[in-house]
Amino acid sequence: MRNLFPIFMLITNLAFNNDNNNNNLINSTCRATPNYPLCLTTLQSDPRTSEAEGADLTTLGLVMVDAVKLKSIELMENFKKLEKSNPELRLPLSQCYIVYYAVLHADVTVAVEALKRGVPKFAENGMVDVAVEAETCEFSFKYNGLVSPVSDVNREIIELSSVAKSIIRMLL
Repeated sequence: MRNLFPIFMLITNLAFNNDNNNNNLINSTCRATPNYPLCLTTLQSDPRTSEAEGADLTTLGLVMVDAVKLKSIELMENFKKLEKSNPELRLPLSQCYIVYYAVLHADVTVAVEALKRGVPKFAENGMVDVAVEAETCEFSFKYNGLVSPVSDVNREIIELSSVAKSIIRMLL
């Protein structure tokens, strides 16, 4: 029994150090982004950043790109509901649908593949495009003289893509 105590302490220490190293990586990475709180909460809420083998910078980038993807999907799912309750928003909502379709099927897809293949420059470009697409969606309402009901989500997607871009840039 006495021999098991040092082994238990070693295992506990290794697990603590690994979690601590992951937290240090997340903290130092998030401090170098334009939105520390958003970065921190997004990365800490994803199980991939606390796995036993530890997360690396590429994993953190993938987590942020996935956050952009999930928020974009959430927004696109609301377009039909918004159109039904506000028929006057049909034109700008259809324009937003087109740009977010591009976000999901081009920008995010390219970013994920580029990160997995070790070509972060293409991933960075994808996240830059996401911000442009979100701004285009927002502009489609203003252009039509309407108030955007999705401004908050567009802004959140822009922030997420900016944080993702910053993390990806660290890989260059």
